[in-house]
Amino acid sequence: MDTTEWLQQQIKELEEQADEYIDKAFWVALNDMVIEQAKRIEQAQGELDGRMWSTGKW
Repeated sequence: MDTTEWLQQQIKELEEQADEYIDKAFWVALNDMVIEQAKRIEQAQGELDGRMWSTGKW
């Protein structure tokens, strides 16, 4: 389990424990942000890898 999966699991547990709508909405929005952040990190890593292997820059 990586950090993102662990964080999403923790957020899910907190969301299930929340009684108020505003609290549940917060946890759902936080989970959405974590997913988006993970996508951006993966894209940045791919871009970095692509730039490192660019034969035009050797």
